[in-house]
Order: sequence, then structure tokens, then C-alpha cells
Amino acid sequence: MGQKENYIYLYGIVPVYELDKTPFSPFAGIDKEHNAAIATYGDIAAIYTEVDAEAYEGEALESRMKDDLEWLQESAMHHHEVLLSLQKKYTLIPMKFCTIYLTQDSLEEKLREQADIIQNLFIRIKGSEEWNLKIYCDDEPLREHVLQHPPCIKEKMQELESLSPGRQFFEKRKIDQLVEAELEKEKNQFCEQIHAELTEIASEEKIKTAWSKDVTGRDLEMSWNSVYLIQADQVEAFLDLVQQKKEESASSGWEFEATGPWPAYHFVY
Repeated sequence: MGQKENYIYLYGIVPVYELDKTPFSPFAGIDKEHNAAIATYGDIAAIYTEVDAEAYEGEALESRMKDDLEWLQESAMHHHEVLLSLQKKYTLIPMKFCTIYLTQDSLEEKLREQADIIQNLFIRIKGSEEWNLKIYCDDEPLREHVLQHPPCIKEKMQELESLSPGRQFFEKRKIDQLVEAELEKEKNQFCEQIHAELTEIASEEKIKTAWSKDVTGRDLEMSWNSVYLIQADQVEAFLDLVQQKKEESASSGWEFEATGPWPAYHFVY
């Protein structure tokens, strides 16, 4: 009987010289049958584990992701926790969940082909952490503010009383639309100002799509979602500024959620 065929499951890539300072400690791989290992290609080290080819073949893997929610959650959490652990030790280029290569040779070919890009990424993210900021808003306190400012809205509200009931209905709809537009404008300006100040501290930044309440499970609407690549010695300044803005704006219905440090997911792709 021939030897069972395995694929290569890649967790991430690190510089070889960092392994000399902090030796790699093997850990149980995603399938719990193989330990993770290191393969070096010049100055680049790949952290990987072998997995059963049948289980991780294209259609089989796609079907498993769709039909086996328990496996998907457990495996995705394993991948994430491995990357968090590696990121604390090395300059890590993290791979996406279920990055599979058919053979060691195909992995080596890809790394050699991308060697210059990889080395540039190491330089960009070395000594840095990724942090995420989500800003939520309770619209009601802000809406009350908008009803008073700008003056044109306040004036229109006062004018309603002198109109007939029919006119009041249509004019009230126009005012509501104007208030909502001003509300969105206020929210965007507030978040963009916060982002601009945090960008002064960060090495790089990216604005992401805000999530809906269905995704967050929160009562408040998410108004802002951004990620920052921050040098380790600037993280405290970043978090201090977030805390300052949080305290200053809490009474106006704003909530801040800063999370990290994460591997540089958003700055390597």
C-alpha cells in the first residue's frame, strides 16, 4: 500500500534570522494528527503542517466549510490562535484560513517567486502591531443636537405650527430627511476627525466597511471601522488618544472599541 498523500497547510511566513533568536516550538497542527514544522527557503521560513489531501482537497474542503459548522468554528479559531501566538514571537506575514499547497515544491516555488515582495513586507511590518477601532453611535443625543443646529432646521420646526395639517405632514417629512442627512454628516465628520488624529500616530491605516447590527449584535449602530499598523512604541499613545476621545464624547452617545494587537492581516494583502 502506498504512503498516504498529504497537502501543506500554511500558517504564515517569518524571517529565518528571527528563528535563531527565538527557536521554533512545534505545536499540534490543524488536523491534530501532524505537528507544525518549519521549512526554510533562503531567508524565508514557512510555518506549516501537513494535512490529509482527501480532506483538504478543493471540493471536499468547500463542502466541509459549508456543512460542518462545528469543524469550521474550531478550525478557524485554531488558525487564529496560532497566528496570535506566532505574532508575539516573530515578524509574521499571516496566511488566510485554509491556505493550502499541494506539495512542498509548489510552496517553495511560490515563496521564491514572491521573495522580494515578502522581504519588503517584513521591513514594513517589523516591530508593528495591527489595531482595530470601531466607533458606535447612539443617534438620539446627536439627533437632539442636530435639531437645534444648524439654525435653519430649528426655524423650519417653528414654522410648522403656522401651517395647515396637510402641509405640516409634507414639510415634516422634508425636515426629517434634512435631519437624517445632517445626522450622517455630523457622524462622518466626527469619525473622520478621530481617524485623522490616529493616523498621525500610525504607520499605515485602512478604512473598512462598518458592520450592520445583524453582524455586531449590538443596539448601537456602527459608524466607523478602521485598522492601523502601529509601531510597538506608539501603541500606548494610540490607546491613550482613543481613551481620551472616548471620555470626551461619551455624554454625546459615542462608544469606542479598540482591539488588538493582531497579526498584520490588513497590511500584507
